[in-house]
Amino acid sequence: MKKIVEKALAGGAESCEVFFLSSLDTAVNFETSRLKGVSNTEERGVALRVTKSGRTGFATSTKIDDVDGLVGSALATAPLGDPAGFDFAGAASAADVGVFDDAVDALSVDEMIAASERAVGMVLDYEKKINISTEASRSVQEIGVYTSSGHEASFRRTVFEFSVYGRLVEGTNMLDAGDYYGGTAFELDPEGLAKRTIRDFERARTNVDVEGGPMSVVLTPRAVCDVMMTLHAGASAGLVDQGISPLVGKLGDTVFDERVSIFDDGIMPGGHDSAPFDDEGTPMQRTPVVESGVLRHFLTDLRTAKKLDLPRTGNGCRVKRLFLTKDLGKMPGPAITNWEMAAGEKPLDEIVSGLSSGVVVDSIMGILMGNLIAGDFSGNLAYALKIRNGETVGRVKDAMIAGNIYGLLKDHLVEISREVERVGLLGGIGSHRFPYLLLKDVSISAKA
Repeated sequence: MKKIVEKALAGGAESCEVFFLSSLDTAVNFETSRLKGVSNTEERGVALRVTKSGRTGFATSTKIDDVDGLVGSALATAPLGDPAGFDFAGAASAADVGVFDDAVDALSVDEMIAASERAVGMVLDYEKKINISTEASRSVQEIGVYTSSGHEASFRRTVFEFSVYGRLVEGTNMLDAGDYYGGTAFELDPEGLAKRTIRDFERARTNVDVEGGPMSVVLTPRAVCDVMMTLHAGASAGLVDQGISPLVGKLGDTVFDERVSIFDDGIMPGGHDSAPFDDEGTPMQRTPVVESGVLRHFLTDLRTAKKLDLPRTGNGCRVKRLFLTKDLGKMPGPAITNWEMAAGEKPLDEIVSGLSSGVVVDSIMGILMGNLIAGDFSGNLAYALKIRNGETVGRVKDAMIAGNIYGLLKDHLVEISREVERVGLLGGIGSHRFPYLLLKDVSISAKA
């Protein structure tokens, strides 16, 4: 990698950055309760950014030894590139984050198949009509960033994921339920995921009607995680730079209820997106986005930190949107890592038992169709339970929810649960930690 840096400078680059990625991924998939396949995917390549005459050139290659070709391509694109306006990362100390787990590295295909079979078997023992699917995957990565400013560092990283999802069709009623784990640490618990999947089926096999209108809503951690995607957009320095974030000009202002504190934690132990430094070489950290209701930070990469005169938060990432997998061919930009919302004081049982009526919302279908940048979300209630006299009594169907994250968390927040659970975006990717939220006067519309 140092050779690429030297070659780029010798070729006329004023500064440069080399990003190296090597990954070996193994996945085991079960569909319709049977083994569908085993896949092995290997990726290895480099991405080079250069600055020349104040502009940025960019090129990628899977041919590690073709230094001349990579450097030539990057320099050739510079005249057409964006203005640079920032410096590449220099040498800096990073947190000692344990993101490599030998147990993930040693995990065999046979072990993943056996774990999947146990999960499938448990769900089918509960109800043989459930169409059950699982996916177990392991990734072993090496990531390095080398710059002409003196940053020379690499690290090894593992990622383990396991998911259980099922679909039950009974007459005209179709019900989906499942659970997921993802992180850099090994945590193989197919029985636990299967038990929670079965629990969700048991709670929702009876359908009940709900009247539309403003009502009390309990968002589960999974629903909170999905709704928080609206705040991901608002907190991105990239959208602040474009002037389209609703939080422009509000640093230091109270934007939420004072009980709300939200963090982006790039050094969370075992976190799916934890690492010692980001994809530009900036040390990752635990960043308070909102603290006691006050907006404290936007999430930055090198470019936006320099342009907007903001702190570097270590969020310069090369990732595919939503899936949070490394994308060698993508330029770095501000992206979330692992989000966490501070817990409240009241247990969930007390929160629910105190409600005469309301809805527990666990998943929302079509939430990406809302105006996420403005903080708006809406969609069908894919998995929701009706509360009557402090107890859940069945599944709510044919109903929709709508709201705005900024209004709900400022003026409609009633309680934050003591319990915090680890969840992922859209029922999958991520190591986010959220409590349950009780909100008042949330718009629910029901089919007549």
